[in-house]
Amino acid sequence: MANHSAADSASGYLYQCRYALLAALRQQVATPGLQISIECFDDIAFSQDGTPIEMLQAKHSLTPKTMSDMAKQFWNTIGIWTKRIVDHPSELGKLKLTFVTTAALGSDTGVALLRPDAAVRNVKEATKKLEAAAQKSKNAEVGWATQLFLSQSPELRERILEMVEILDASPTIVDTSDELASALRRACRPEHIKVFLERLEGWWFAVVIDALATPGGRLIPVSMIDSKIDDLREEFGPEKLPIDYGTADPSQSTIGLLETRPFVEQLKLVEVGPTGQKIAIIDYFRARQQRSRWARDGLLRHNELTDYGRLLADNWQRRKGLVEGKVKADTPAQELVALGLGLYADTTGACVPLREVSEPFVSHGSYHILADSREIGWHPHYDKHLGAPIVPKDDDDSSLE
Repeated sequence: MANHSAADSASGYLYQCRYALLAALRQQVATPGLQISIECFDDIAFSQDGTPIEMLQAKHSLTPKTMSDMAKQFWNTIGIWTKRIVDHPSELGKLKLTFVTTAALGSDTGVALLRPDAAVRNVKEATKKLEAAAQKSKNAEVGWATQLFLSQSPELRERILEMVEILDASPTIVDTSDELASALRRACRPEHIKVFLERLEGWWFAVVIDALATPGGRLIPVSMIDSKIDDLREEFGPEKLPIDYGTADPSQSTIGLLETRPFVEQLKLVEVGPTGQKIAIIDYFRARQQRSRWARDGLLRHNELTDYGRLLADNWQRRKGLVEGKVKADTPAQELVALGLGLYADTTGACVPLREVSEPFVSHGSYHILADSREIGWHPHYDKHLGAPIVPKDDDDSSLE
């Protein structure tokens, strides 16, 4: 059984990244021009022109409980924020300090009085209750935080808590996906929202990892998220399909397996060199992976890949007809190779779009998929060398890795 503490910790990091994306989407609507950082000023922080204007601490638990005035997570956060104000007194009253937790706040507690709802918020009374909790606390893990807080003047303690808002019973890491989907509901068609969000989050996690790997952290313009959403919205249009594998490369073990495939044998029959074979293997791999992803995500129309394959086969057939007229019973073997190489170059030379998707690897790789099943071929007598075609099932594209 997995260690529960480790699972909680891992989910906490993922939650932090996911909540940062959700918070950025919400903030950008109200305050354009923001920058977001993770583990730079705080767990999550929003800045303008490099100056932080809001700091968020996001606390997640797989089994949320009720939070009291003695909660370790709360006091560690208050300690961090108190030190921030002590070190940067000019930020007093200017920063918004947001504590996000999946836990629910206990009734008749000071923390409950720090909710943003004006009907219940009472900073003065919250200060009294939290001062009493800090004085009562015997927890060594938060002793530094309670002592730092209590060492400030009563006025400063209250002013720090005036900056704090607690958002309790916040969506868990799973529920946050629903919140993100709701925020993105106008970005694409409802049936595509799940795969749209998968791609946005995949991009976002890569951006966050890059920022975390930068010494001292890096501020991420929130407008980058809007730009990415615009790009994805374009890809998910009725005549578009998203591209996920345009730069993907097969592993060496996969290359080794593909080198023995019929489509490579087809290339060898017409003496395509090692470089041409390598490019063909990459195109085949990317096309297979991309077509498989489209199929899994339900983005394709009924038998769309089968219809596309017929279009490519028709394109090949027209050119093959011209080559057949040059083939005689006594045509030398080397001339047959030259005719086949010409047919290959002529057929694959022009990209055939799938809808409005015109990335060359889709077209070229799909030709190789047809050649792999021997539905088409390059050498004038390819069928004699390789045998009869293997007709695949409609839209049968499985992933390679």
